[in-house]
Amino acid sequence: MAHNVSHDEELLGILRDINEHRFHEGRQINPASMLFQTVQEADKKGYLEHAVIDSNPEKRLAEINLTHAILSTSGTRELARLSARQSH
Repeated sequence: MAHNVSHDEELLGILRDINEHRFHEGRQINPASMLFQTVQEADKKGYLEHAVIDSNPEKRLAEINLTHAILSTSGTRELARLSARQSH
């Protein structure tokens, strides 16, 4: 059964997965999805390095490839901050 997650939970999951190199291939996803929007936001905020994000408005699906993505220094700090908040 699926459950709704908060924005912070989604971001924490993405940052953890990138930090642990869990992305092994690119994927096409709905650009309106929380996953796409959160990855795009993390990239714009400078949390990610080497992320490939393509959201061509002429296409129905966007593409994200986090295979070679790593966390920047600010991404590592954000991961630590979100992890600490979750443990409380």
